[in-house]
Amino acid sequence: MTQLGQLRVLMAEDARAIALPVQAALERAGHHVTHVTSGEEAVAAFKRETPDMVLMDVVMPGMGGIEATRRIKAIRVDHWVPVIMTTSLGADEDLVAGIEAGADDYLTKPVSSNVLEARMRSMQRIAAIQRSLGSIIDNIIEGIILIDREGLVIKFNRAAESIFGYPAREVIGRNVSMLMPTPYRDEHDRYLKRYLTTREARIVGKAARVVGQRKNGEVFPMYLGVTEVMTPEGENYIGLGRDLTQEEAMQARIEHLAWHDPLTGLANRASLWQTMETWLAAPAPFALLFLDLDGFKKVNDGHGHGIGDEVLRAAAERLRHGVAGTDVVGRFGGDEFVVLLAGIGEDARAFAIANRLIAELSDPIIVDNQQHRIGVSIGIVMRRASDTSAQELVRAADAAMYRAKETGRNRAILARPKS
Repeated sequence: MTQLGQLRVLMAEDARAIALPVQAALERAGHHVTHVTSGEEAVAAFKRETPDMVLMDVVMPGMGGIEATRRIKAIRVDHWVPVIMTTSLGADEDLVAGIEAGADDYLTKPVSSNVLEARMRSMQRIAAIQRSLGSIIDNIIEGIILIDREGLVIKFNRAAESIFGYPAREVIGRNVSMLMPTPYRDEHDRYLKRYLTTREARIVGKAARVVGQRKNGEVFPMYLGVTEVMTPEGENYIGLGRDLTQEEAMQARIEHLAWHDPLTGLANRASLWQTMETWLAAPAPFALLFLDLDGFKKVNDGHGHGIGDEVLRAAAERLRHGVAGTDVVGRFGGDEFVVLLAGIGEDARAFAIANRLIAELSDPIIVDNQQHRIGVSIGIVMRRASDTSAQELVRAADAAMYRAKETGRNRAILARPKS
C-alpha cells in the first residue's frame, strides 16, 4: 500500500446515488478513488492501476461483482489487495458467493462512512502484517518459491531471484517448471497432477538434492524441500531451496586435496598406497616404476624453490602425458614419483615405457625464459602372483632406482627377483 491511511481505492458501483457519497467521504479522508460502473471496467482498471483496495458491488450490469472479484483475485500482483463486497440487506446468497469468489470482507448498503473507514483500517492492519511477512520472506537467505495447484508461481523471493537469475516479475504467474532442465521440466506437471489425485508423495513433504536451471541456461545442483499448505483457494506448495554449487565445489576440492598432491595435481602418497592395495587384491598384472629426478637439487639450490616448483610441475605434466589413461602417476614426495602401469606383465613393455619417460624428461624445461636440465633414474618392479604387499613392491623399486643412480643415472633398472 502507498502509505498507512492513504490508499488507492478502486470502487465498482453502478448506482451514482450510492457511489458519489462514498467517493466524497473517501477523498475527504485523503484517499485516491477510481470509480467504475461495471465488472469489466473493474477488471481493466485493476490491471491498469493495481489499487490498494477494491470496493465491489455485487450486482452490476454486464459482468457482476462476483465474477469480477474472481478474475481480480486470479491476477498476480506483488502485494495483497483486499476486496470488500457491498451488498443489500438480506442478500445472503450473494454474500456467500462473493466470499467464495475471493472477497475478503463485506459491507451492507447503504454504506456508513464510519463503518467503511473502520473496515479499511482493519484491512490496512492485515496488509501491514502481510508486508511484514513478505519482508521476512524476501530477506531469508534461502530461496522461497510459492506455487499453486496448477504449478504457477505466486511468490518468488529475492534469494530465489539471485539463485535463478530471474527477476520475480518474469516468473510470477508462469509454471515453475521453467526453473527446471529437461527432462525434469516435462515430468513436473505430470507429477503434480498425480499427487493431487493419489497423494503419493515423492517430492512434497520431503527434501532432496535436485537440479535447477538458471535464466542463462546453466544447470546447477540445489537442495529443495517442498511443503504443502492449505489456503482458502486450495493447496499451495512452498519450496525452500539452496544453491549447492559452491558447497559441492568446495567439497570436491577438499576430496581432491585429500587424494592429490597440491603442487602438481598428481595422485598423492595416500592415493598411491590405496591404488596399489586395490590392484594387489585383483589378479591382473601391473608394473611399478619408482622415479627420482636427477639434477633437481642443483636447480632448487641454485634458482630457489619457486623455480624448483615450476620444474616439478613441468616434470609431472610430462610424466602424465607419457603414459596411458589407465595408468596412475603420483608424487611420492619431494622429487620422487611413482608410476603404476596397468596390465603390464612383461619386463620389455615396462622398460619401453620407462625409457620413454626418460626421453620425455631429458628435454630442457623452460621457466622464465631460462632452460633447466634434469634427468630421471627409474627402478622397475613387476607385480608377481605371490606379491601381496604394496610396501614390499615400493621398497624393491626404490632399491632398483638407487642402483640406477649408482650406475650412471638417467636410466632404468629392473628390481632383482625375491630369493
